[in-house]
Amino acid sequence: MKQHAYHDVLTGLSNRRFFVESLENRVERCRRYGDNSALVFLDVDKLKAVNDEHGHAAGDALLIRLANILKSHTRATDVVARIGGDEFGLLLDHLDGDEVVAKIDVLNARLGSANLVHAGITLPLSASFGYCFIGPQDTKDGLMSRADAAMYNAKDEFR
Repeated sequence: MKQHAYHDVLTGLSNRRFFVESLENRVERCRRYGDNSALVFLDVDKLKAVNDEHGHAAGDALLIRLANILKSHTRATDVVARIGGDEFGLLLDHLDGDEVVAKIDVLNARLGSANLVHAGITLPLSASFGYCFIGPQDTKDGLMSRADAAMYNAKDEFR
């Protein structure tokens, strides 16, 4: 039951419920101990177009590929979750700003080189990333809004 309550069926990643609870815990740790954590949101670029042109099986295959890349390029202590249809979240502990940017660059590069061949068609994989750091005065909702806004700014630059 707990597996179903906290995991996304398609990707095998944690789901939004688990992610939000983990974020609340990170905020509390930041307040109590001064831990530093980054909240990263990413959104798959042009997933709707893939679904419309090639079917939802192709879109699902892209989501699974992305999830596998995220899992294989993050640490066991990081939280990786599918928080919505084509949105994913990461909670990264004990990284400074340069390290978070470097992690995003690695993920972007890996996604860019991980085109998916589905039904004989090569589908590119890319995502837009936004992040913020968790501070002692932050709230879960405020953090999610900041990371979401940063992600959409990046997405606007992509278009």
